[in-house]
Amino acid sequence: MRSYIPKKLVLGMFPVILALFGFLGYRYADAQRVVLTTGGGHTPRVTFSTEQGAYTVSLWQDAESGEGYFFLPAFAGQHKILLGDIGTDSLRIDGKLLKRGDIFTWEEGRAYEMQITDEAYEAHTYRVIFMKSENIPAVFIDTASGSMEYLDEDKEHEETGTICVVEANGNTEYRGALERISGRGNATWDYGKKPYAIKLTEKYPLCGLDKGDKWRLLALWREGSKMDNKVAMDLAEELGLSYSAQGTWVDLYLNGEYAGNYLLAESVSVGEGRVEITDLEQENKRYNENIDLAEHFEEENDKGYLLDHVGDITGGYLIEKDHPDYYAAEAGGFITSLGSQFTINMPQHVSREQESYIRDYVENIEKLAQDGRSEVWEYLDEESFVRRFLVDEISLNTDAGLTSMYFYKERGDDKLYSGPVWDYDYAFGEEKADDGVGFNYEYSVLQFCSEPVNRLNWYVKLYDTPEMQRRLKEEYRKVLPFFEKMLADGIDGYARKIRASAAMDRARWESRLAVDDYAGTYVNYDSNVRYMKYFLAKRLNWLCDRWDVAHEEFATPSNGQMHTVTYANYEGVICTTQVADGEELTEPLDYDESVYQGWTNQTTGKPYRRQVPIYEDTVFYNARWG
Repeated sequence: MRSYIPKKLVLGMFPVILALFGFLGYRYADAQRVVLTTGGGHTPRVTFSTEQGAYTVSLWQDAESGEGYFFLPAFAGQHKILLGDIGTDSLRIDGKLLKRGDIFTWEEGRAYEMQITDEAYEAHTYRVIFMKSENIPAVFIDTASGSMEYLDEDKEHEETGTICVVEANGNTEYRGALERISGRGNATWDYGKKPYAIKLTEKYPLCGLDKGDKWRLLALWREGSKMDNKVAMDLAEELGLSYSAQGTWVDLYLNGEYAGNYLLAESVSVGEGRVEITDLEQENKRYNENIDLAEHFEEENDKGYLLDHVGDITGGYLIEKDHPDYYAAEAGGFITSLGSQFTINMPQHVSREQESYIRDYVENIEKLAQDGRSEVWEYLDEESFVRRFLVDEISLNTDAGLTSMYFYKERGDDKLYSGPVWDYDYAFGEEKADDGVGFNYEYSVLQFCSEPVNRLNWYVKLYDTPEMQRRLKEEYRKVLPFFEKMLADGIDGYARKIRASAAMDRARWESRLAVDDYAGTYVNYDSNVRYMKYFLAKRLNWLCDRWDVAHEEFATPSNGQMHTVTYANYEGVICTTQVADGEELTEPLDYDESVYQGWTNQTTGKPYRRQVPIYEDTVFYNARWG
């Protein structure tokens, strides 16, 4: 029998229904609410309210231009801002007086004049631009001191703090205490935008990555596309390289100030969800109660700690081929008879017996490799070694054999395994400022690793062995479909995901970009994205020819537009020419080499390279000698 509700009852309930929808609408709006207030010193700030918490971000001002920015996280919702408590101040935006409870709607790309007048009738004027991220989580870290000054002085400094991870939809994924935050990195630490290491008080799978308590925040300073490290990690995972670290992009806020677009990455460390081998550090701690007070030893080629003896010392070890400058600052490690420096990352407190064991073990591998003896493969894991080589070779990692090259050895296993992969900000055509390499897609890491100084030459010695040649083409063929997808839409999909965040990052850091460390090959973000696709297509085509692997030629990207290339020197513009998007500039304008130094991109400071195509209007400047 059909139930019947009287019409009068329905009409009588109508106001209640409207009120209910109004309440739900209020709750939804409240959950996405952005409130503008003024803090100490009459500095404007915005607070984002969600059902799980509130997060405050202060106006950031460029010290040089005075331009002010509100960098809003992806979960900020619509472009509406509610005016909140401004105390005794008054606030005007573009001359219009706003009162508490008023709604201000901002527009992309527009600068507003914001004037705050205090009770003494003193006006504080800001030129403000609003920018909002999309698609990616926001990480809010507050240090115990409330400042980054101490941490940014030295990467060895550390503090405690708190951390909140908020997804793009406004859901608070994680909130907790930070056991510590500190600086990290080597060359990357010297840039204005600092990389950081954090340790949670518990293990947690942040942003869908593998559970762990140690995490890295990679600053991506030199990556024009913000994708170099991410694509290298994806490639390692596609190849099946065990324990490959993974990462995802986040917007980082430090003590209420926007720090930029970062890659939140799993750490290269020993433990569950990381490199899962025997934890010798924990065993050492069981045998040595006051291990932090253990006496340190450092001899000509060996360094570590004087500890009580531990039983089985055949594993596990996580070691890194390191640069001499970085090796010198590490507590545990060894130098082989050929001069290769290896840092011992785990165990952190390596005993003399352990250090001697792993040094002799690696020394034996190195001797067999130099002699070209096939027995070396009894001690090297063929699968991981070939797969790691492919990551380095395809990406043209200019740090290959020099630094950040990890290996691990497990207890009771005679094999040394290559990986995890790490540190690819000098890859995928990103040119190294100091030596000018990396842009040439017709180059090989074998040429880097054949350099006699500071490079590990194992790739060079083992490349032509039957074992490596047999497996190399097999693994390369298997990974080509991965690149078909990446070049078809994968890289563009990543660009769509982080484009808004990359724009905020550029606005935040552009004034700190010097010519000698310019982030990326091009000025525009999308030009850098197309260049990454261009480099990969050219690189893969070259490798297919080199290894005689049949595959349809990978196409380089072009938007069909024409770009203006301008040649200039101290006297002014010499001439201009039109070049199609994605075309190489094969014949630059002639010049007198006795008078001029050579054509250099006026914005990035990078010299003309034939292999770097034209993806935007470009000015090449030629400076006089002296």
